[in-house]
Amino acid sequence: MLMPDGQNSIIIVGGANMEGWAAGVGSDDLDLIRQAGVLLLQREIPDWVNVQVAQAAKDAGVPVILDAGGMDAPVPGELLSLVDIFSPNETELARLTGMLTETFEQISRAAGACHKMGVKEVLVKLGSQGSALFIEGKEPIRQPIIPATEVVDTTGAGDTFTSAFAVALVEGKPKKECMRFAAAAASLCVQVKGAIPSMPDRKSVMDLLESVQVE
Repeated sequence: MLMPDGQNSIIIVGGANMEGWAAGVGSDDLDLIRQAGVLLLQREIPDWVNVQVAQAAKDAGVPVILDAGGMDAPVPGELLSLVDIFSPNETELARLTGMLTETFEQISRAAGACHKMGVKEVLVKLGSQGSALFIEGKEPIRQPIIPATEVVDTTGAGDTFTSAFAVALVEGKPKKECMRFAAAAASLCVQVKGAIPSMPDRKSVMDLLESVQVE
C-alpha cells in the first residue's frame, strides 16, 4: 500500500513462497549455496527452509545475512544461531527483542540483546535516520542517508539496502564502505516507483557516490 508521501505498508500473501516447498531443499540448490560468496535470506519463505540453507552455508564457510522483513513472528533461535549479520529495521528490532527502539540508545540496547541471542553483527535500517551496524564488542558504525532528490516510493528500499550491503561485502569492502554503498543504492531506490524496477544498477550507485564526494 503506497501512501501519498511515498511511505509504504506491506500486505503479504504467502502463496507459493510459503507453500511451494517439497520436504527439503534439493542437493543441487544446496551445492550452489555452498559455492556462494554470501547467502542473503528473508522471512517470506518458511523458517525451516532458511534453517536448512543457512546450515549448508555455515558448514561451507559462506557468510549468512538475514533480513528480518517478512513473517511477523519470532525468529527461531536455531536460525539466529546460523546468522552472521542480522538486518532488521527499528520496528522489527523492537518486535524481536520486546524492547523500545525510539532513540539510538534504545536501539543500541536492543542490538545488544540480539548479540546475547547469538548474532554477532546487527545491521539496523533506520529510515530517514540512516543505518547503524552494531558489532559485538565494538563501537557502532553509523551511516547517514544520502538524501534523495524526491521520495516517490519507499517500497523495496530496505531490501535494496541489505542486498547492496551484501554485494559490497562479497567484494571485500570494509564495513563502513559497505554501508555507504548500500545507502547510495537505497537513495536511488526511493526515487522510482515499484519494488523491482526501483533497484538500481551498479553504475548508477557509483555515479551517485562520486557526485556526493565531489559535493
